[in-house]
Amino acid sequence: MTVQGEIPADSLGITLIHEHVFLDWSGADSIQRDDWDNEGAFRIILPYLQAMKAQGVRTFLECTPNYLGRNPLLLKRLADSTGLQILTNTGYYGARRNAHLPKHAFSETARQLAQRWIKEWKNGLDGTNIRPGFIKIGVEVPLSPLHEKLVRAAAIAHKKTGLTIVAHTGPEAGAYRELEILE
Repeated sequence: MTVQGEIPADSLGITLIHEHVFLDWSGADSIQRDDWDNEGAFRIILPYLQAMKAQGVRTFLECTPNYLGRNPLLLKRLADSTGLQILTNTGYYGARRNAHLPKHAFSETARQLAQRWIKEWKNGLDGTNIRPGFIKIGVEVPLSPLHEKLVRAAAIAHKKTGLTIVAHTGPEAGAYRELEILE
């Protein structure tokens, strides 16, 4: 599922699996989408994506999650302008000491978080009809109970949607623990 809609998996071509074209490091409780300069960002990012396409890249996964600068409308405009197939995501980024987790992530259950992500899959992201192509989570090692909950939420959402889980983990010990939870 790209920002432009569904494509056959065999049309991915050369694919970059972990890219970021737009980030907002201000934190979940400080992020202000209205302050984003989407026009300026478009002008700056576009030549890099055109160069990437000229090198044979056909698809990329834009791994910036919600509350860290996920920007589906900018991604759609970039895809429309370049012909690149861009996938965006649902999920949450708990790394960086939870600065990019919304308040509800601390109190909701894994199932409740998963329901939010499943809803984005069904209805679109941020009031658009753009649907996520994967689930992105970020955790720190050792996995705290909160980060284990993010992994469980991703597993629940994956089982309902079929979306692949892309995890920002760090040292391999965290990845092994994530695999235990997913099993």
